[in-house]
Amino acid sequence: MKNSTLLGYADIVLDDLLEVRGIKLLKKDNGGIFILPPSVQTEDGFTEVVKFLNRELRERVRKTLSEYYKEHFGDP
Repeated sequence: MKNSTLLGYADIVLDDLLEVRGIKLLKKDNGGIFILPPSVQTEDGFTEVVKFLNRELRERVRKTLSEYYKEHFGDP
């Protein structure tokens, strides 16, 4: 993604029911942290393999991964 820096990849387990591997944690030039779910390259670009259908869940995952990163690696 343009104007962003890859901080790392994360794997998560949701409610001991679903494991998602390869979530990207990125930092925008303005300092904001965001996530991108795993994706695959297609003829038309990239397609997400996993989609967050709920905004609250996506934000909860973003916040959890951001806090984990800061706790273990410091401020990005």
